[in-house]
Amino acid sequence: MKVNGTRVEDLAGTGLITNQRYVMPLWVTVPIFLTRTGSRALWWVTVRAVRGWMLTLPLAVLVIVYAKSGWLGVLCAYTWAMTAGLVWARRWPESFHRNISQRARGAWRWQVKYRRGWHPAMDGTGLTRSTPSHEVYVPRVTAVRSTAVVDTLFVRLLHGQTPTELAQQSEGLRHVYAAHRCTVIEDAPGRVRVVFYARDPLTRIVPLIEPAAVPRLDALPVGTAEDGTVYSICLVGRHLLIAGASGAGKGSVLWSLIRALGPGVAAGVVRLRGVDPKGGMELFPGRRLFGEYADEDPAEMVALLEHAVADMNERKKRLKAAGQRVFIPSTVDPLEVIVVDELAFLTAYAPKDVKTKVAVALQVLLSQGRAVGFSVVAALQDPRKDVLPFRDLFTYRIALRLAEDSHVDMVLGDGALDRGAACHLIPATLPGVGFVHVEGAHEPVRVRFSYLGDDDITDMADRWPAPGNGGADQVIDLTDPTISAASPSGPAEGHRP
Repeated sequence: MKVNGTRVEDLAGTGLITNQRYVMPLWVTVPIFLTRTGSRALWWVTVRAVRGWMLTLPLAVLVIVYAKSGWLGVLCAYTWAMTAGLVWARRWPESFHRNISQRARGAWRWQVKYRRGWHPAMDGTGLTRSTPSHEVYVPRVTAVRSTAVVDTLFVRLLHGQTPTELAQQSEGLRHVYAAHRCTVIEDAPGRVRVVFYARDPLTRIVPLIEPAAVPRLDALPVGTAEDGTVYSICLVGRHLLIAGASGAGKGSVLWSLIRALGPGVAAGVVRLRGVDPKGGMELFPGRRLFGEYADEDPAEMVALLEHAVADMNERKKRLKAAGQRVFIPSTVDPLEVIVVDELAFLTAYAPKDVKTKVAVALQVLLSQGRAVGFSVVAALQDPRKDVLPFRDLFTYRIALRLAEDSHVDMVLGDGALDRGAACHLIPATLPGVGFVHVEGAHEPVRVRFSYLGDDDITDMADRWPAPGNGGADQVIDLTDPTISAASPSGPAEGHRP
């Protein structure tokens, strides 16, 4: 059959190139081809130089110095640069780590770990896009930051892609790069962070953290985060709920927090009130740390909570009369922390009259106490609504190992399980490991809290007893302007990955 036209195979070796409807001779196409190729190469080099300015700029400076002063000038410039870098790293280690170390390590990790497999990874997880002309595009990695534990890839999405699409494929990406865990966090419209946890620092027991002599109540160190950094909790203006199965490590959370508050307790700027329905099996070893304490008679526990409500109402009236809108802990008005272990006994299993009084007192404290320095810290095993109907009033949520996957969203909020907070999969061999969710934050943070034995708790009680239990009557006053580091400047979010 005769077809009107020219076969591509017939053009091979004839010195002609077809361009749809017309034919150009070779002497015309060669200069066009060279010009186009050269401009593309120049553009590629320019883009790479701009993107890698941290490498190309110093090299350009060294070339200029060499042209003007020779090798001696290059040696002097290198010496000055190294000296400046050492001073920077010594004087401002966090800034140096963030701007230099993480960038340099990220560039190296991108080349040796991620770059070659990025296209296959995107293709295998269905995150590529093809055009009608069969060109294939993948989401572009704009930057990489790395530490010894975490690799963070800053990714620009393709048109029409959503962060949810990448988040749904995080498990597949984790297996592609043999990471311990992978999460996807939205940074801005069209931009996300893909975080690969290369190894897990939470498999080791977290040793005791020595608290500051003047505690920062907006940043209390309590454990280690999944990225290997110290994890801190803000307690001013917060209420904390701890949920976990039996043996999950709820005591680690309670005592890590109390230890961080210890110097403040002895100084009188923090006052602890303890309720332990288990007869003192958890809190009694640290009895001297508590200004008020009850662990046997339910009536005494109710009285303690009602007394806290009365104190809160009295403080509200006093601060209102003084015109004070922002609460600052001091020896006159300390931060009041009400610690309740096994809250489920008081809200679900106790006699009806006790449950009613406890529910009223706790709901008043949870709804009104934040503004005047009253914080509730409660622990329980069963997070169901019929056990704790007012759990939504807690602004900090910590979920340790849980019995069922349905409990994850009950504690951390809807969608927490889908975002990677698999608390029901935490092994029993890792007590004290859990996920923390702060009100207003999107992603839960995986943390392991410090482990404290009985001797450590006894030592705490001896070192920082509450005033009246052998502690100092007045040591630190956070209203003193000379102690600026102690005054909370605002609620800390604990940790940013």
